Amino acid sequence: MSLADAPILSADAPPNIDELGKRERNKLDKQRRIVAAATKLFQEKGFDDTTTAEIASAAGIGAGTLYLYVESKEDLLVSAFINVAGGAWTEAFDRVDPDADVVQQIMALLLHVTEHHEADRRLARSFFKELPFVHETGLADANHLVTWFLRRLADLLNDASASGKLDPDVPKGTLALNLYAQWQLLMRRLVTGRLSYAEMVTELDESVQTALWGLVSQN
Repeated sequence: MSLADAPILSADAPPNIDELGKRERNKLDKQRRIVAAATKLFQEKGFDDTTTAEIASAAGIGAGTLYLYVESKEDLLVSAFINVAGGAWTEAFDRVDPDADVVQQIMALLLHVTEHHEADRRLARSFFKELPFVHETGLADANHLVTWFLRRLADLLNDASASGKLDPDVPKGTLALNLYAQWQLLMRRLVTGRLSYAEMVTELDESVQTALWGLVSQN
């Protein structure tokens, strides 16, 4: 079983530990230690310079035991992405001001996650550089989180339409996908040093304004 299949790595709610037996609790604890160790090493050394032997040692397990939980280092990067990015996106949605206009809501949402990744650029660079090339199963797991985010963003846009802040006829799923694609493109340029943070913020604001041009209520 890959770590990406474990409950702790799902974009959904984690299991209630009190309801698990001793064997399952020990297994879940080991899964968490492995992902935490991998994430910390990817932060400190980068994905390419981190070995699975180092991850196993940091997690307090044998190198052979590691492969009972994960098939490759790529699986650990996917797991780190689901936990780190998933937490950042969840927090971003929780902080959206329901009374703000839709442009402010989207900018606050995207900037929160941008700031989160900017604070740990080495790990962010690993995500944006390596994840598009992981194996099919790992990519599907990562895309599960992206799909969850797009659904949440579409819900936010639907709420904006319901409250008269956004044109009700605009296809919310398509608009959500366009906004995410623009943000992701800018993030790739940011983490690879082709944009400064200030330039990223300016271009993101221009992209959001353009995407919503003529769709936002002026009342």
